[in-house]
This record gives sequence, structure tokens and C-alpha cells, in this order.
Amino acid sequence: MQENRFKEALLNSAAFPVTWELVPGRGAKETAQQKALSQAARAASAHEISALTLTDNPGGHPAMAADFMGAEILKLGIEPLVHLTCKDKNRNAIESQLYAMDRAGVRNLLVMTGDYPVSGFQGRPKPVFDLDPTHVLQLITDMNRGIEYPGIQRVVRHQPAHFFAGAVVSPFKATEAEQMVQYYKLKKKIEAGAQFIVTQLGYDARKFHEVLLFIKQSGFNIPLVGNVYILPFGADIDIAHQGDVEIGRAHV
Repeated sequence: MQENRFKEALLNSAAFPVTWELVPGRGAKETAQQKALSQAARAASAHEISALTLTDNPGGHPAMAADFMGAEILKLGIEPLVHLTCKDKNRNAIESQLYAMDRAGVRNLLVMTGDYPVSGFQGRPKPVFDLDPTHVLQLITDMNRGIEYPGIQRVVRHQPAHFFAGAVVSPFKATEAEQMVQYYKLKKKIEAGAQFIVTQLGYDARKFHEVLLFIKQSGFNIPLVGNVYILPFGADIDIAHQGDVEIGRAHV
């Protein structure tokens, strides 16, 4: 099986892996998709980016599926890191999506709740939230072992998958109560099988250090990836609403 270059870089203590986040955007053959693929090709040829992260309906708006775009990017010779969210799929749909990605060789996943759905065809979408990230990580762990389930005549066991799945945490909450919930959930995610952690975006270096200390003091030996936002040229103060803003985000 082909080596997972993102996994190897992240687990290599001597390496300094960098990922670059791309937004597939709404549409199939529009400017956003062509731009994302063009940037992916540039990253693949430069050999300095360990993986390209792909958002899943960011901001709660419909967009090109991150898993399909991940399969396209994999063909360019660079690892995709697909955001896998729980907000608008039930457990069957999530399992089916994982089978498809396993078949396509898309192995790197960042599991998260996702942004609450706010817009779609002729109105506001209905959210699902059947599973939360901890449950999805448990499912992925079972699939990596060779998932088993009762069949008509016997227990069915699948061939093991080869996912490298991570989870997110925010050390930037406003109150102690909110922050402790984040750390409690972080422990649950790691125990469920998260193999690396990515922080949410923030600007407080002390809080980055805090989550690193929390992981170490909890006895977990797991990579922690910081999230750095690089402003695009001409960005104004209200950057949250700019269409290309996610492209400038990197994990380092």
C-alpha cells in the first residue's frame, strides 16, 4: 500500500509538516473549483506542503463535496486532509461516505461537528447531528480494525480500512466552564481513536501552550497541530465573510 506522506510527516519528530486549507466552493465546474485544483497542483509540484485540507460546507452553505475533491487532489500527487462533519448526515450516510473514501484511497480525515446549516435550495436546510465527532471516531476506529456487524446467517467482518483520523479542539473559549467542556470532549475524542489534534483558529499564544500542556499532562502522546491564519492580499477588517479567506489558512 502507498505510504501516507501526511501521516509520516506528522509522526516524524524531526519534520515540520505544513498543511494548506482550500475551500472547494459551491458548484461543480465554477471558478472556485478550478482555482482549488490549480492551487493543489502548484502545492503538489512544490513538495513543501504535507497535505491540503478541504472544508465541508463551511459556514453552513452548500459546496462541492470535500471527499470527492480529495480524490481529485490525490491524483495530483499530494495528500488530501478531508474535513468530515456530522451536521447534515445520519450514521448510515457517514458510514457510506467512509466506504467510498476508503475505496478511493482518501485516508486523512479531520472529524468535527461542522457549521450549523444556514442556507440551501429554496430555504434553510434541516440539520441532522445523528452522531457527534466522538461517535464518528469510534466508527473509524472499528473500520480500521475491520468492522463487524450481524448478518443474516453470521457475523460479517470487513477488511480493515487505513484511515488516519484527527479531531479538533478550541482552547480559546471565553469562560472557564466552556473551556473545561472543550478539554473533556478532547479526552473523549482521543480515547475514541483520534490520532492527531488540530486547534481551532485563535490568536493567543498562551492558549496554544495551554492545550499542549493539557495533552501532555493527560498522558497522551499525540501530535498537536496549530492553526494559523494568513491574511490574503487586500483583506479588509471583516475577513470572516470573504469568499477566499479559508484558502489562506495553514496548519503548522
